[in-house]
Amino acid sequence: MHNQPMTKLNYPMRNILSDINGMLGITDSYQAPERIMSLLFGEEKERTKIFKDFLDYFKCDVSYDWFHEYFEDEHADRKNNKQDFTPKCISTLVSKLLGSDTGVTYEPTAGTGGMLISNWYNHRNSISFLDYKPNDHLIVCGELSDKTVPFLLFNLAVRGISGIVFHGDTLRNQYKAAYILTNRFNSSCDFSTVTKWK
Repeated sequence: MHNQPMTKLNYPMRNILSDINGMLGITDSYQAPERIMSLLFGEEKERTKIFKDFLDYFKCDVSYDWFHEYFEDEHADRKNNKQDFTPKCISTLVSKLLGSDTGVTYEPTAGTGGMLISNWYNHRNSISFLDYKPNDHLIVCGELSDKTVPFLLFNLAVRGISGIVFHGDTLRNQYKAAYILTNRFNSSCDFSTVTKWK
């Protein structure tokens, strides 16, 4: 029997760049932000299929940011925007230190959502699956980068997270847009819809 090498997440080694591009139906990673936005605001049937494809690919492990490696290697702007990722171990530690109360979680510089996902995951697992109501734990966050916001919205929507994403400069309080994520049925088994508010 042939054993594939394992990644740090204990999954068989895959080419995450080409696999994500394939699931999104694109040939180059720089097409991803525009494609993701068209999915989020396009037909529900296609969006649901892509969300399910991602869940299957990542074995329904929603505990971490799926786009971490993909985005960091291909889209992060370290020089101009000083974009870098918070390591998963730091996200988990900070999430546990903050706790998992019902209410609102605020992240002024969300990136693709790694720390928010960790906090959401800990909160979701701190109560019974049947008792978890997404609309009782809202996410409010900001992100400056045009390239990053689509990945953040996708990450939150596929997990059924409710909240608001402000696209713009949090320090100057200047925003290009605001997106509202709504879990229509307040169900831990549902995806969120995204509506552009401004």
